[in-house]
Amino acid sequence: MTEKLYYLIPMLPSCEAEVVSCAEKGGKYLVRLDRTVIFPAGGGQPSDTGSIGEAKVFEALEDGGDVIHVTDRPLKAGSRHTVRFDIPRRLDHSEQHTGEHILSGTAHRLFGAKNVGFHMAEDYATLDLDKYLDADALFLLESEANAAVRRNVPVTGEIMDRARFDTIRIRKKSDVSSDEIRVVFIGGGEVDSCTCCGTHCASTGEVGYIRIADSMKYKGGTRIWFSCGGRAVKEANAASHELSDIARGFSTSADELPAALRKQADELSGVKRELKSRTQTLCRLIAEANTGETPVMMMDGFGANDVRMLADALVAHGARAALVFGAVGDAVRYCALRRSGEKLPMNDLIAAVNGLVNGKGGGNQDLAQGSSASPVTEEMLAVLREYVSKRANNL
Repeated sequence: MTEKLYYLIPMLPSCEAEVVSCAEKGGKYLVRLDRTVIFPAGGGQPSDTGSIGEAKVFEALEDGGDVIHVTDRPLKAGSRHTVRFDIPRRLDHSEQHTGEHILSGTAHRLFGAKNVGFHMAEDYATLDLDKYLDADALFLLESEANAAVRRNVPVTGEIMDRARFDTIRIRKKSDVSSDEIRVVFIGGGEVDSCTCCGTHCASTGEVGYIRIADSMKYKGGTRIWFSCGGRAVKEANAASHELSDIARGFSTSADELPAALRKQADELSGVKRELKSRTQTLCRLIAEANTGETPVMMMDGFGANDVRMLADALVAHGARAALVFGAVGDAVRYCALRRSGEKLPMNDLIAAVNGLVNGKGGGNQDLAQGSSASPVTEEMLAVLREYVSKRANNL
């Protein structure tokens, strides 16, 4: 069984160890040591990386009571080497894992919410709770979690036997089959207490800062994206700089940006209403000037809503059916609409249009719509006018 020094002295950067065995697998090597400072993947936490002598350790895995080190070269059984872990990676993982415990314990104390999932990746971490927390609850959770950070209470791990484990009350008891069970206490259990195999900071103050970045409803509860320590500071700085850049684009400060955005949104809504009103007027005038039985036309600058509006106007002003194309940039939209009682099926018409302009679309006999990334030429419009005219007159 490997002696796990990362539990005895969490930030011990190196140790001397003897190679117990080494086996090749897929071009890499699986090395067992008599002792190690390298933490294997477990408890939602990725493994450490590091080195054994000159050999690079890509990852570590637990196999029963042993730690398997995956290296880039073989190591002779019985040889002794210095074992080191990647300190910045360990610090980052310990900050995230300790922060997760603080969030979980605080959510349980404030809302009775249970942690039902935790995942830590290289660039994000998530926590799943079994209760839905709205924005106000998440703000309180983040505030209280950071208050626990500032109190700088100790984080301790205790390995206990089954008899003692069965007598204690903690926030979360995992289903552990081993006779040696590790329980992590934060603030003596006041902030949190649960079974855990991960690495942690020595005190909550070392976490530095806990940031809830986002959340969503998930399986009846809440999924929270969070970050802690250096990772949280880096993300907060990036968000602050981005906010300042956006504010400069509005010629205002970051503090005044929400008001500037609301003002622009109100102005944009007003412009949209005015544009719609003008487009309706334009469509009416076009319809009054095109009283043919089955008009087919192209309108530059018309989007999907506009072509439908013009088709409605044409039919309302006497057209038996209308086929309207609109082009905005490279995007072409089209709409086919018939008057009540007409027999020409619009879904058949759109199928013919799709084949001619290499588009996609569909609908029913009364209304059909489509789109294409190919330009619609005057020659295509002429072909469609003849096709629509013949079909309409023969039905």
